[in-house]
Amino acid sequence: MNPELFCLTDAETALWHAEHTLETTVPPERIWAQMQIVGDWPRWDTGLTSAELPGSFQAGSQGTMRCRAEAPRSFLLSAVADQSGFTALTRLPLAEVRHIHRQETTAIGTRLTHRVEISGPLSWWYALVRGRRLREGLAPGMRLLARLAS
Repeated sequence: MNPELFCLTDAETALWHAEHTLETTVPPERIWAQMQIVGDWPRWDTGLTSAELPGSFQAGSQGTMRCRAEAPRSFLLSAVADQSGFTALTRLPLAEVRHIHRQETTAIGTRLTHRVEISGPLSWWYALVRGRRLREGLAPGMRLLARLAS
């Protein structure tokens, strides 16, 4: 088994994760503005075919997203820190997927990080089924986000 594909970091919760960080010259306020346009998420997250958030971009708001070849799923903005990042939580049978987006101001512009975590009793199964696709989409997604925000 490829150790980069299947990363168990906590034996009790069987947490799987993948992460990518990108440095860009795009100012953080432009990145933040682009991240808040939920309907545009599929333009930079190539695993999505649609996303919508009927309410405001704040913790507790719920929306819907659709991944390629899957039924639409609801998500919850479980954390939002203005100009710093947000977490979108999706619940699956016996697992949860967290997309954690962070940004930091740097000397050249912005450091973006997208981390995906899968936790719960069936996290090992979702990691096997979805992990590779999730991991492979992180770097291109961050580049597309920076390009759209520029």
